Amino acid sequence: DFDNFIETYGFSVDNFLSGRYETLVTAMFLHAGFIHLASNMIALLFLGAAVESKTKAWQYIIVYFLAGIAGSLSMFVPIFGYDTSTIAVGASAAISGLVGLGTFISPGKFTMFPIIIPIPFIVAGALYFLTTSTLLFATEEQIAYPAHLLGLFAGAAFGFVWSKERIKSLIL
Repeated sequence: DFDNFIETYGFSVDNFLSGRYETLVTAMFLHAGFIHLASNMIALLFLGAAVESKTKAWQYIIVYFLAGIAGSLSMFVPIFGYDTSTIAVGASAAISGLVGLGTFISPGKFTMFPIIIPIPFIVAGALYFLTTSTLLFATEEQIAYPAHLLGLFAGAAFGFVWSKERIKSLIL
C-alpha cells in the first residue's frame, strides 16, 4: 500500500541509520499527495526556466540533487526536533536549492515565485529566505522548513561560487 511505500522509500533518520542510504534520493521523488506534487511542479515551472537558462545541465542537476540531500540531512539536526522515525518526502528542498542558485546566478532575471507578480530573482530569494526562516520552528504544519532552508543554502553556495560576477550579483 501507499503508506508502506512511503515508509520504505521516504527519508528518515531511522531509515538512513539502518543502511537505507538510497532514501536520500528516493524521497525527492515521492510526495504526500496530489497537492504536494502539484505545488512542487508549479514552483519548478516558474523557477526552472530562469535558472536553467543560466546554467549547464550538469550544474542544474548537481544543485538539485545536493540541495535535496542537504534538506533530508537537516532531519539529523537536534534543534529542529524531528523524531528519528519521521518520514520526509518531496522535492521542496531540491527546488529551494534552485532558488538559492538563481539568487546568485540570475539576480536580475524576473521570476513569478513565490508570488504571481514578476519580481527579480534576488527579491524572490530574499522573500523565500525570510519566509522560511520565520517558519523554521513552526510545528502546526507538516512542512519541513529546515529542509527548505538547508536546500536554499546549498544552492546559494553553488550560485555564489559559480557566479561570474560575484560582487555585481550581490547588488543587482
